[in-house]
Amino acid sequence: MTLHAEDRDESVAPGDDFYRYANGGWIDAHEIPPGFGAWGSFEEVITRNEHVLLELVQRAADSPADDVQRMLGDHFAAGMDTDAIEALGAGPLRPWLDVVDGLDTHQDLLDAMPRLHGDGISLLWGVGVTVDHDDSTRHLLWVVPGGLGLPDRESYLGQSEAAVALREAYVAHIAAQLRNIGADDVAAHAADVLEFETRLAERHLKAEERRDLSRTLNRRTLVELHDLAPALDLPAYLVAIGAHLSETVNVQQPDYLAALHDVVLATPLDVLKAYVTFHVVHQAADALFAAVEDEDFDFYGRRIQGKQEPKERWKRILAALGTDMGEALGQLFVAQTFPPSAKDEALAMVGEILAEMRTSLQTRTWMSDETRARALTKLDAIRVKIGYPDVWRDWSGLHVTRTTYLANRVAAGRFELQRQLSLIDQPVDVTEWEMPPHAVNAYYHPIRNEIVFPAGILQPPFFDADADDAANFGGIGTVVAHEVSHGFDDQGRQFDADGAFRDWWTEQDQAHFTSLAERLVAQFDEYVVLDEVHVNGRLTLGENIADLGGLALAGRAHARVSAGQPDIDGLSPAQRFFLANATIWRARVSEELARTHAQVDPHSPRFIRVRGPLSNSDAFQQAFGLSDDAPMMRPREDRIEIW
Repeated sequence: MTLHAEDRDESVAPGDDFYRYANGGWIDAHEIPPGFGAWGSFEEVITRNEHVLLELVQRAADSPADDVQRMLGDHFAAGMDTDAIEALGAGPLRPWLDVVDGLDTHQDLLDAMPRLHGDGISLLWGVGVTVDHDDSTRHLLWVVPGGLGLPDRESYLGQSEAAVALREAYVAHIAAQLRNIGADDVAAHAADVLEFETRLAERHLKAEERRDLSRTLNRRTLVELHDLAPALDLPAYLVAIGAHLSETVNVQQPDYLAALHDVVLATPLDVLKAYVTFHVVHQAADALFAAVEDEDFDFYGRRIQGKQEPKERWKRILAALGTDMGEALGQLFVAQTFPPSAKDEALAMVGEILAEMRTSLQTRTWMSDETRARALTKLDAIRVKIGYPDVWRDWSGLHVTRTTYLANRVAAGRFELQRQLSLIDQPVDVTEWEMPPHAVNAYYHPIRNEIVFPAGILQPPFFDADADDAANFGGIGTVVAHEVSHGFDDQGRQFDADGAFRDWWTEQDQAHFTSLAERLVAQFDEYVVLDEVHVNGRLTLGENIADLGGLALAGRAHARVSAGQPDIDGLSPAQRFFLANATIWRARVSEELARTHAQVDPHSPRFIRVRGPLSNSDAFQQAFGLSDDAPMMRPREDRIEIW
């Protein structure tokens, strides 16, 4: 990766606003393209990857080499056949609309949940399978709240002018979609649907409360599950949906399930029919005729995400294909873009950062020897996955044609749900990935105790095998260190080396860590996103800890490997490291998307992901020769270092 002087704004001093200093030229030279709610380094890489994927999937559509490529090609071709989609109109929805027409009682709705959930219609609650937080060799079924059409609880309950306007627009959107499919008789209930969803939302935990594992890890036997909500008869539901092998389940929000039946029973049946009909349309909208898809974009794309117009259709179909058959699509991407040499170089960098984390754990003066030993054991047990899975997923049993795009999407969703449910009594496959290889993303899985970096993000400006150490450590290196830090953030630290949720810290060490974390909450609560909207320091705490730790760990690892390296373009290795890091967070973000993210996103806004961690960094201050009172720097006594 090349650091371009024209991307900077050198009229701003590094110590005044480093985000602007590093990215001001780029920001001034770029606008948000119409199909995006934001435009920055992530979106640039996503767009480049999309063009690679387009060529690959078109080739698969024209001359597939095997049955998996044939399915990819047929799925893509069906999505691109807008004439066929228009001709079908609302016809593909008929099976679910018939279910709605047959609802004569409130109990009929509850009895229909297995059918609707099995077909991917999210209503009232949902289920999924993950690794068991008490035994990482086994799987566990989760039951979670679901079925809201607005981004989160606060969208329904907030009293700001923006929140009120959003709800008014939502009612209009519900009515418009019901009319679009000819359901004029229930469109009059649009405001009632909002009222019903509001009663559901009132019983949801807040976004920051859902990060409290003591509130969301709630194992129940089947008897306890029945007793929690007798009228829902959830054990019978589990049998009907195909989860009959479950002996215990995790109930994410018990109070929600306990109250759900009374909320449903208190709602007129006609309102429930309108609610179900709308969600059937909403969840199928991107596979339906133009009037429905356009209305869906106008509300969710334009109103909530700040996009001015939809992305090109081929990009939308590729995104859907990435959801439905992501690993198969990613397999083509990897063969084209990610040679073994790139994987080897990335692994070497990961090794340097893990070594730096070992040093950090060994030198925390506040950490007792008892906790330190367990932390080092956990660090040594972290599994590293780079680029792509060692074992590719089997797609046998998935049926895809070029006939009906919505049918393909439903088939893929049903296939994935049944794949998950089939795992319930199976041992955990440690080779499995939870993200497709072409994703521009990365993750730490606390129960699997693994860090995962898809080939999609191992691209410039994050990673370039031909770039200097500063560029790569400041780019993907900080991402790697960020994910390592997640193993020891406020949530990750509660899982041990085997991925079990247990208390392995001494009380004194817990207290010290918590005091540092609370200071970070207070720091980020002060940051303003826009207008009256502040960062939610508690919602973003885990990511802020990881950003802070990631910058520190990658910076120290880089300082070690770059010792003696020369300046480039008048910039020292340390200065290039910090510039490279700021570069990956450069972006323009629409006001609408910024508001939405402030409410639901556990990450801080991108400009704050630069300013916040740097304000605590002595190494950054030294690299640019800043005084203690530089605006970028927090007072020394207020600076926070965790890892």
